[in-house]
Amino acid sequence: MRILITIVHHWNPKGNGNHASLRPNPEPRLHALQDQLLSFRRLDRRQGALNIHTKTVENANQSLRHKLSVRLVTDGQHHLAERLDPLYQNWVEHVPTSPEDPRHLGFEAQRLLAEGLDEHYDLYAYFEDDLLIHDPFFFHKIAWFQAHIGKDAVLLPQRMELFWKADTNVDKFYIDGPIPRDYLEPFLKHTSTPVGAPLPGGDIVFIPPVNPHAGCFVLTHAQMQHWSEQDWFLDGDCSFISPLESAATLGLCKTFRLFKPHLANAAFLELQHWGTSFRSLIGGVVSSPGTDPGAANGADAADDCD
Repeated sequence: MRILITIVHHWNPKGNGNHASLRPNPEPRLHALQDQLLSFRRLDRRQGALNIHTKTVENANQSLRHKLSVRLVTDGQHHLAERLDPLYQNWVEHVPTSPEDPRHLGFEAQRLLAEGLDEHYDLYAYFEDDLLIHDPFFFHKIAWFQAHIGKDAVLLPQRMELFWKADTNVDKFYIDGPIPRDYLEPFLKHTSTPVGAPLPGGDIVFIPPVNPHAGCFVLTHAQMQHWSEQDWFLDGDCSFISPLESAATLGLCKTFRLFKPHLANAAFLELQHWGTSFRSLIGGVVSSPGTDPGAANGADAADDCD
């Protein structure tokens, strides 16, 4: 598939430190961004297999790989684009923009996606700059879901962090825990009910998310076109938690029926959130494996972490 990917990237060493993008040390942000770009690159066209007899490289994964156009969206001043390894600089397109406030950079990424509609990509994707894809079927699963559930349905991934520490008994930690219902309800304009699909290993269940934020979204051409035609597209509404979460999530809430994989089968569609910043939100004793790992409240987490 042809996929347009926008990455919202910001780094300000003089920020307040609440997010990794607002801290003086650039290394964590740079590593996160380069790891993200590498995860995208591994889904692109340059995939092959060794022919031992001829000592040549032959095509591989033709049915899975994609043709990616990756655009790094910045405010033109606070970024690490020039510090990327040249291999990444030569692959990703840096797009400086001029938002009224750097916190509104995500809306510039939305604008860029809409401008790409004339190029007729199969998928249009928005990512914060610290999310890693490990699943070669990631984009295929999203397209499959939309084709089977409906044009007004959007499947979002479950974000997780990976760590191995003696003071916890959870190694894989899903971070987008439930937001209080009374806070969330005013933002959800479209109601939906859980759906399931039979797959090898058992039924996969998808539910309306108890926390719709995922730091990303992926839409088909028809979905992106539909959203861009709504009165609220690019309205700058930042009422959902903060501008960061609003740009990634609020427009979707107004436009589509949203789903995530149920936590019982969360790994069906997941992304790694780079680092372990959400680990600090674990309070008290983490429950044993096989029970609820005690994911932090999503609204609180967004205030302290990316």
